Amino acid sequence: MSDKPNMKSKIQTLAILTILIGFPLLSWYYLTTGYNYQMDARSELKDYGKLPAFNFTNHTGEIYTSDSLENTMSVISFFGKSGKMNQEMFNVMRKLNTQFGDNPNLELLIVSIESEEDSPEVLARLFAVNQFDTRQHKFLTSSNYDIQKWIGEEIKVPTKWEKKEDAPTDITLEENKSGKIGDYPFFILVDKNQTIRNFYHVDKEDEIKRMVEHIAILLPREIKPDIEMKEKKEL
Repeated sequence: MSDKPNMKSKIQTLAILTILIGFPLLSWYYLTTGYNYQMDARSELKDYGKLPAFNFTNHTGEIYTSDSLENTMSVISFFGKSGKMNQEMFNVMRKLNTQFGDNPNLELLIVSIESEEDSPEVLARLFAVNQFDTRQHKFLTSSNYDIQKWIGEEIKVPTKWEKKEDAPTDITLEENKSGKIGDYPFFILVDKNQTIRNFYHVDKEDEIKRMVEHIAILLPREIKPDIEMKEKKEL
C-alpha cells in the first residue's frame, strides 16, 4: 500500500520535469531548426543585378513598363514555343496566385517570346481561357526585337551558371549571345527594389518549391490598418 503514494509522487515529479525541461528543449529544437532552415533559404537569394528596364504592352492593350513594378515584387515567366512547358508554367502561375493572391505587393508577369504572333487580342483570349487573376497576372508582349534583346542581351542566361557546361541543355550561352531564343524555361524572382534574386527552372519541382519559400521570405506583408475601428470606438 505504501508504494502507491511513492509511485504517484514519481509520476508527478516526472511530469513536472517534462514541463520544466522537456517542453522548453523541444521548443528550442524546433525554433533552432526553423531558424537554420530560413537562413539557408535566405542565403540562396543572390544579387543578380537590376531587372533591365522594359516598355511592353499588356493583354488589355495598355502600356506596361518596368516603372509599374515600383516597390512591388514580381515573378516573371516566358511564354514560348513549347506547349508542354507553357502549360507547366501556367499551372505554377495559377498556384502562386492561389497562395499569394491576397497580397497586392506581388505581380505575376508572363512575357510572350513569340510576340509577333501574340497580339494583345490573342493574349487576352489565353488569359480568359486559363482563368488568370485580373489583378495579379499580366500577359506582356512587344516586338520580337525588343523581347529578344531584353532576354538575350540584358537579362542573359541565369548568371548562377557561370560556365556553359553548367547551364541546362535547353538554353546555352551560345544561343543566348546570338539572340536565338526558342524557349526561356525559367521563372525569375525580382524583389521590390527590382533586383533579380534567383532563377528557377520550370521543370524542376524542387526549384519551384524553393521559389515559393523565397517569395514568402521576401514578400512584404500587407498591414491592414484599424484606424476606422479605433475612430468608431472613440465616437
